[in-house]
Amino acid sequence: MVADMLSVLGYHRAVLAVVRRQDERAWTALHGGPEGDLRDVLLRNAYRLEEDAHPLVHRAGRRAAEALGVSAEVEYFQVSGEPNAAYIHQVRPVILFQGPLLDRLDEDELTAVIGHELAHRLLWEAEDGGYLAVDRLLDAAAGDARTPSQYLETHRRWSLATELFADRGALTACGDLSTTIRALLKLETGLSTADPAAYLRQAESLDLRSGSRGTTHPEAVGRAWALKNWVDGEYVEELVTGPLDVDAPDLLDAVVLRELSRDFAAVIAHTEGLRTDAVATAAAGFADDPGGPGGTVRFDEPLTVRPVDGAPMPRPRPLAAATKRYLCYLLLDLATADPDVGDAGLVASLALARRSGLPGYVDVADDELGWSDKQRARFVQASEVVG
Repeated sequence: MVADMLSVLGYHRAVLAVVRRQDERAWTALHGGPEGDLRDVLLRNAYRLEEDAHPLVHRAGRRAAEALGVSAEVEYFQVSGEPNAAYIHQVRPVILFQGPLLDRLDEDELTAVIGHELAHRLLWEAEDGGYLAVDRLLDAAAGDARTPSQYLETHRRWSLATELFADRGALTACGDLSTTIRALLKLETGLSTADPAAYLRQAESLDLRSGSRGTTHPEAVGRAWALKNWVDGEYVEELVTGPLDVDAPDLLDAVVLRELSRDFAAVIAHTEGLRTDAVATAAAGFADDPGGPGGTVRFDEPLTVRPVDGAPMPRPRPLAAATKRYLCYLLLDLATADPDVGDAGLVASLALARRSGLPGYVDVADDELGWSDKQRARFVQASEVVG
């Protein structure tokens, strides 16, 4: 059971739904409990932190486990290397410390770090191990050179979302935002002291809703920003997803892009000036069920994309420049699908592009159709009359 203060990210829920549906056999094969017992390997190659010699570690661990509702007895080990901590999913959970991390943390900060690691256990045990199965599947896919790019991007975003969830576990464990961010900074920078408030001011100077560029973890400044906004009740999953980008979709975006293409094509085919059999036939090529009802696109927020499988993204996604350009070409293809509509169809498409929030359409149409300056001005002016 996930701790009361925690909830699995919408991204996790949506990917679980999509992967279970698309890869049922692989999901079933990977669905199971903790990894095989690595305790012998750890005992041979690491130093076990027993309570008599390391009471602070165990005291912090008990605080974190109690706050998160983890009842399993945790073992702690230490190895050399760069400062880090890792969770090893065993029947008896293990937290492995690396390098001089423990020397840098006070008890509250150590509680946050252990809480972060134990939150991984909460996630892997949720949904009867479903999230663990997805994690194993995506890890296996990422190591295969034949894996489609959509799976690789899903693996990247899944990893980012998992770290945001674990950060929430850190905050739940220690109960203080500043302590959590200070522990994060000490781990990331190697500093012995750090100013969480200054780091949050640094975060506010960035456009973090444009998405993280991290591969396994969001940038530390993004993690601090996400924690602060989560505490304030704000939506932060843009850090994981970024804008809807046709050039780099994950499994969810592939579905969203198909739906957006279908719905926008349906709107185009029902637009006055383009409502012909030829345009309708071309638009039907974007529908999963050509005989089914046409889609809709909301214009109160131009080209708002719908969530998949019950809301991975409860709020509208912004469109990346590449996606807007793709939609411009979709519009132009359909606007020129019937030569009989002539200039009236182009005028109607320009008006629709303006209503849809695609100002770049006029340049795309100009480049592809080779308008003269006089033609361009005439078409634009006529489209403004259409509205």
